[in-house]
Amino acid sequence: MSRNVFILFSLILATSVLWAKPRNVLFIAVDDLKPLLGCYGYEQVISPNIDKLAESGTTFLNAHCQQALCGPSRLSVLTGHFPDSIGIYGMSGDRDRFRLRYPTMATLPQHFRNNGFTTIGTGKIFDPRNLDGEWQETQDEASWTAFYGKNKYNEKVGGPKVSGHYHDPLLMELVGRLMDEGKEKGLSGKPLRLYIRDHGGGPAVESYDVPDDAYRDGAIANTGIVELEKLKDTKKPFFLALGFLKPHLPFVAPQKYWDLYDREDIIAAANQAFPEGAPDCALTDYAEGRTYSGIPLKGPISLETQRELIHGYMACVSYVDAQIGRVIAKLKEIGLYEETAIVLWGDHGFHLGDKQIIGKHTTYEEATRSPLIIANAGLKRGLRTNTPANLVDVYPTLCSIMGLKLPRKLDGKDLTSVLTGREDKAQEYAASIYPRNGYWAVAIRTEQYRYIGWYKGKRSESGSMRFEKKPEFFELYDYAADPLESKNLAGDKAYAKIEKRLAKLNREHVKYTQGRQGKL
Repeated sequence: MSRNVFILFSLILATSVLWAKPRNVLFIAVDDLKPLLGCYGYEQVISPNIDKLAESGTTFLNAHCQQALCGPSRLSVLTGHFPDSIGIYGMSGDRDRFRLRYPTMATLPQHFRNNGFTTIGTGKIFDPRNLDGEWQETQDEASWTAFYGKNKYNEKVGGPKVSGHYHDPLLMELVGRLMDEGKEKGLSGKPLRLYIRDHGGGPAVESYDVPDDAYRDGAIANTGIVELEKLKDTKKPFFLALGFLKPHLPFVAPQKYWDLYDREDIIAAANQAFPEGAPDCALTDYAEGRTYSGIPLKGPISLETQRELIHGYMACVSYVDAQIGRVIAKLKEIGLYEETAIVLWGDHGFHLGDKQIIGKHTTYEEATRSPLIIANAGLKRGLRTNTPANLVDVYPTLCSIMGLKLPRKLDGKDLTSVLTGREDKAQEYAASIYPRNGYWAVAIRTEQYRYIGWYKGKRSESGSMRFEKKPEFFELYDYAADPLESKNLAGDKAYAKIEKRLAKLNREHVKYTQGRQGKL
């Protein structure tokens, strides 16, 4: 064999290895996980397993959810469509029930099932409130070969004893007493829950010395490990979806994960106020964290409280990271690691004190920016990209990696050109939406800028949305000059050309999603 022929043969062989199609999918969803991870540059956070996963594939540094709310965000990932295309923005009422509106639409796991995959799920994949509302049952039967709504807790300790979250026996005693007191006062439903909360019965944090599987995410990991053991000898490819619940509030995790951090080293967010020049409709005193005991319903949240909450959030990140590590270790143990594409994503970001918000529910950076790692897919390893990416891109990208044809035209873009290193940029912007104060905030995020148009709009009972042609208020942020979003630059003459271009893109996105409504 001549030297040139040998080189050509070697290149063909190397290319075939690079493009070796994975056989299986491990699909990992993490509730409320922002990119507060070592692989995203946050060295204080202890996340060795996710960091190792990032080394095996591509880390999207500029990925964004389509709505910073669990249900609509998850449906956008699982359908491949923007919330403003399918018209589901919430988690209450018939117009937000996915199967009532789209009885035949193939979800991502359903499409894999239709193509011969065994599809298994557990934990929070869909938000059940967009389905039948049952947290302990199957989430969308059409999507799964098998779904486990219940997980087995530690045999000796059992699961949480209070409100499905907490282990502290003193808290159990307190909640029981408060419940009796509230009922004696004639309270029930939400007023009773608020009474319990206002008197310390629903804390935002708990650190308790119990095994990992005494909280639900450890039990979810257990189910994943058991299912992998069952799948190891199967001849059918599989799609295994695990939905971890932390770091969603309340921030509860075994004590050992809290002990990884010293609260004295934790620094509260630098930007404690809304951006200078932000329109009034962007301002809000609502924050998810304020619905828990120890956090005031109104007014400032102290820096001491913020540090406690950040401590709890990081402990939960490390706890979930450990569970993900256990599952991946099992995948390696049974010899299927190299044959399995792994996708890890958080359904949205999370404000941890910036703008005095503890929660999501905005179109600002901390709420929309989400981790997205696509790894071990026979593609390049150790890539880090700043291309704008939407979580809605996961559906078409996974289909492309696995060699499946799309079931229909999707809103998401195939990101494999970035995964292979052929292109640096998949698209010009990511897009997000959120309703606030009678307006609809539509944000687009490029590599450097965020532009938000605040539109008046009316939603019909069927869920379709009609916006006015132009937004009434505008926001513009330059993350190269102002990474903390401290000042709204809309109307600044120095940014006039940039604002004009971004405004055009914003209107084009709205026009596109308006045109998709009623046609899916």
